Parts: sequence; structure tokens; C-alpha cells
Amino acid sequence: MAKMTSFYVGVSGLQASQNAINTTAHNLSNVNTTGYVRQQAILGDRDYSLVGRKATSYMQVGLGVDSIATSRIRDILLDSAYRSENSRGGFYEAQYEAITEIETIVGETEGEQYQNIIEKLWSAINEMSKTPDSLVARSELVMYAEEFLNRSQNIYDTLIAYQDNLDTKITELVNEVNSYGAKLNELNKLISSVEAVGVEAANDLRDERDVVLDELSKLVKMSYTEIDNGIVTVKIEGVDFVSETSVFPMETAELDGDRGSTYLSCVWPHLEGREVFFLEEEISTANNNDKGELKGYLLARGDYVADYTDIPQTKDYDLTTEEGRNQYYDAVDIYHREVSPSSVMSMQAMLDTLVNGIVTSINDVMAPKAEERVSFVGADGTVYDNVEVLDINCSVGADGELPPAELFSRLYTDRFVEVLADDGTTYYVYNDLNTFGTESLYSIKNMEINQEVISDYSKLPFTTREGEIDLEMGLKMVEAWGEPFASLNPDNLTKKTFKQYYNEAIYNIGNRGTLNQAIAENQVIATSQINAKRNEIMGVSSDEELTNLIKFQNAYNASSRYINVISEMLEHIIMRLGS
Repeated sequence: MAKMTSFYVGVSGLQASQNAINTTAHNLSNVNTTGYVRQQAILGDRDYSLVGRKATSYMQVGLGVDSIATSRIRDILLDSAYRSENSRGGFYEAQYEAITEIETIVGETEGEQYQNIIEKLWSAINEMSKTPDSLVARSELVMYAEEFLNRSQNIYDTLIAYQDNLDTKITELVNEVNSYGAKLNELNKLISSVEAVGVEAANDLRDERDVVLDELSKLVKMSYTEIDNGIVTVKIEGVDFVSETSVFPMETAELDGDRGSTYLSCVWPHLEGREVFFLEEEISTANNNDKGELKGYLLARGDYVADYTDIPQTKDYDLTTEEGRNQYYDAVDIYHREVSPSSVMSMQAMLDTLVNGIVTSINDVMAPKAEERVSFVGADGTVYDNVEVLDINCSVGADGELPPAELFSRLYTDRFVEVLADDGTTYYVYNDLNTFGTESLYSIKNMEINQEVISDYSKLPFTTREGEIDLEMGLKMVEAWGEPFASLNPDNLTKKTFKQYYNEAIYNIGNRGTLNQAIAENQVIATSQINAKRNEIMGVSSDEELTNLIKFQNAYNASSRYINVISEMLEHIIMRLGS
């Protein structure tokens, strides 16, 4: 009977060796498969059979070797570190990509093209100050003003178009995230069904699931846990995404209708439309919330199209009163929460501030407002309280009419409205509303060159009320051009001239790009290093596997020879006993 038992020992060796050979062959066949993790056959003793006892010990007979498991060689700590750094890298890559696109839209990194257009307008103003009665000087002023405005509008419109492209990109990424969620849910079910019997490990399916987790980590900040039945649950931004039994997809929705924006936000339908990302908090590595391409693109795009009013200027608030200071601080808080984090909105706001400053400086000289506000009652009984009016000591066009023409006009909006007071005085009241009754701003998206001036250069107000050529007006425009007019943002309150402002704006966006590029490159290095460590552990080495193949083949041959020896011994005994 002992010899028959020995047969089982030999057979167990054949089976274990064959399983190890199959595992090694499987490794070799997947040496170039993305995401494949090296597998290892774990061998161990089978149970011992008790055949007797002695005073101090048991008498046992071994039953051979057993294939305990086929395990994947993977380090869960390295996986966690890789996915964390991969997520952060995705965020900064998205940020850097957006800034690179902005620099391309502006058309320069050294301040050449657009700056030249500004310089041409400045030169035309300078020439106009010397010969205001020259038709050539007037035509050049109008021509370069039109070129300046067209170029500004082109950049601004392209920035808006890029926001639209980012909106499309965000929708695509949400769909991609949801597809990964569906895939994880499907793999969870397959893995659970395979491993439920407790005989086989679904290693290849687990490899596929780990690849999906790696890819998902680049898109969003996620956390994951494997529970006892082999299922992996996933949370995105702390909210359940893949549970034990199902997946909760995210959707996109318009949430900024109060600002007239149709840009999309990411929401959880199963949580009654709760937003996925809380973007009003400071995004930083210290807060561990600078993760995921999706958040990076959302932040870069912003929530709406910005203009110069989104950068609070101290001159627009009465800082001598508590109410004025509170209003300013509230505006600064909104800027830091909504505008500053978005590279696109920041560029839009800075560009519009520059254009508004240039346009306002020219218009305020050509069609100036009086220093003092006035209050009066109109002939129709309308009360005008503390309103801005035209400075009637201004110059006029060749026709001598009031109010004088402005060079840059708001769409559907007269700069001044003629109002007859009840005492017979005529006032030209500064107008804030367009023909539709809504607020009208000197913003890029709301301006054009005055059509009256384009059709007749003599409308430019370079003539005094006495009919003389106004040499002072050109000098006033030259002086205004060199005066500091606005601060870059609430974090840099030093007012800049037009040239300084432009250079600072380009430097600001370029510096932001350099910072994001450096972080993105560091993240690439970090993830590459971690991945290299992972590959050292889980990667398949053809040389090592070939060595294992020879080892297990020899073990198989040894078990085979062992069985042959036992067979010969049994045959000898049977033949002897049989005789």
C-alpha cells in the first residue's frame, strides 16, 4: 500500500510542475501585453496522512506537493502612489495645455504682434497731436484704431471659442469616466463569478481592471477599496462611483444661467444634481485637491466669459467708507474664487481691461465728461440726480455740433443723451444704457469704431468752439496714454501704463504656464519612476521566465522518473510474489 501511495506523490509532482510550466508559459506569451502582471505558481506540501503514533511523535506519510495558488506579483502601495501622482499629473497637464493654447491665441510669447498694433495706435495719436488738421493724420488714427479694435476682438472671440472647445472636451471626458465606471462594474461581476468557487483566481481580469483604474486615475481624483469578494469599489471626489452592485455615472448640466453662461458643470444625478467638483476652495497640493484632467480643464475654462468688470479696481469704490470697503472686498473675493483660478478668464479680463483703458482714455479726451456731477429736473418731470454730463467746454467736429463724436462707440448706445431741464438748460447726460434698456459697457464684445467718424473724418473733435484747430486735444491724449490707469489684479495694486499693463499681462500668463509646465514635468518624472518600480516587481522578464521554464521542466521530468522507478519496483514485487 505504501508503494501505491508513492504513485500519488509522483503524480502530485507532475501536476504541480505542469501547472508551474503553464503559468510560466502564460507569462512568456504576455511579455509585451500592456498591464499584464507577472504570475507565480505557489507550491507547498499536501496534507500528511497519519499512519501511527509513537510515545513522542506522530507517524505521518506525505502525500506530495500541491499548487496552493497562482498569485500576481504586485505591490498595492506602489499602485496607490502611481495613481495618486498620475492624477495630479493629469491636472497640471490640462492646466499647462490651456495656457499654451492661450499663448498661441494671443499670437506671441515675446510681446511682438499685438504690441505692435498698440504701438501703431500710439504713433497715430502722437502724429495727430502734431497735425490735428491733417486729413492723413486723421485717417491713420481711424485706421489704426480700427485695426486695434479688430485685433482685440479677434483674440477675445478666439478665447471664447477655446472655452467652447474646452466645454466639448469636458463632455468627452465625462463620457470617458462613465465608460471606465461601466467597465469596472462589468469586470467586478466577472471576477466575482470566477473566484466565487474558490478554485481559480481571475488574474487576467484583475490585470484588466488595474489598467482601467490607472486610466481613470488620470482623469479624476479617486479612491478605491477591494472588498472580501474581490470586488473593487471606487469613489470620485469622495462620492460613490462604483459600488458593490452598480455604477453611478456623472452627467453635465448648465448651472450658471444667472451669468448668461451655457457652460457645463459636472453633476451627480443620483444626488439630485449635486456638483462633482467644489471649485470655490483653493486648489493646491497642500489641500490634495489638484488632481484629475477633468478638474484641470474645468478650472482652466472657467464658468463664463470674463470682461474688465471682473477685475476690481480701487478707483471704482469709495474706500473711505466702510460700505465701499466691504463692496471692494466682496468683489476681490469673487475674483479669487471665480476668475483668478481660470487661465482663460484671467486672460479675457486682463485683455478687456487693457482695451477698455485705451478706449476710455481716447474717448474721455474727445468727448469729455464734466468734473462735477449735476442734479436737475427734466422738462418732462424726470429727476436726474447726481448724473454725469458732457463738459460743454469741449472741442467739436467741423460741423460744431454737440455732443462731439467719440472714436470708439458702444453697440446701440449713444455716449450722451440730450436732455432739456425744466429751467431751459440743455444737458448732455452720460448714457449707461443701450436702446434695449440694458447696461452698456466699453467692453471688447460691445464696441465698434464710430460709424460717423468712419464716413467723415471731419467729425473728429479737433476744432475749438471758436472754430480754431485744437492743438491741446492731441497733447491730452498723449499725456493720458502715459498715465497709469489700472492695476493688473487685486494682488498687484500698482497701477500700470498701457505698455506696462500689456507686458505684465503677458508675463503673468507666461509665468503661470511655466509653473504648470514645471509641475507637470515633475509629475511625469514621478509617475515614471514609480511605474519603473512597479515594472521591476510585476513586469515579465523573458530571461527569468525561461530559467523558470527549465527548472519546472526538470522537476516534471524528475517526477516522471520517480513514477517509473516506483512502477518498476511494484512490477518486480508482483512478479516475484506471483511466481
